[in-house]
Amino acid sequence: MLLRDRIPPAGLLTADDITRLGVPAATVRDWVRRGRLDRAGGTARFPRYRTEDVLPLVEARAARSRQEAA
Repeated sequence: MLLRDRIPPAGLLTADDITRLGVPAATVRDWVRRGRLDRAGGTARFPRYRTEDVLPLVEARAARSRQEAA
């Protein structure tokens, strides 16, 4: 598999992309396991997720973190 095959098309994110937004990989797996985040393509090893599904989860997590810090 070439590296360019792992680059998601516009509108899709990989788990690595989501971790770069500050979300631990375990949290991403938990979202998938609990049904809060559905896979939108990719492979079993390199799933892809819709940006419009990911961003609300990331924003809610960040808001909770800010509230806990205050």
